[in-house]
Amino acid sequence: MNERWKDLAAMILIGDGVLGLIEPRRHSAVWECGPASYKQFARKLEHNPHLARGIGAAFVGFGLWLALK
Repeated sequence: MNERWKDLAAMILIGDGVLGLIEPRRHSAVWECGPASYKQFARKLEHNPHLARGIGAAFVGFGLWLALK
């Protein structure tokens, strides 16, 4: 079961990271929900697409590392 959870986490990280890479403003705006601090962070990413892309690239990298480990 542990391998399934690891695989699922890798898929989620890679998918989320790719969305953040190709459409950072739209993807950040979609997640503007929940607690005020989270909304503020999502707005910051929406207005800083380079930062959002960097985080997306990190998610993809971490997801690939997790999948290959």
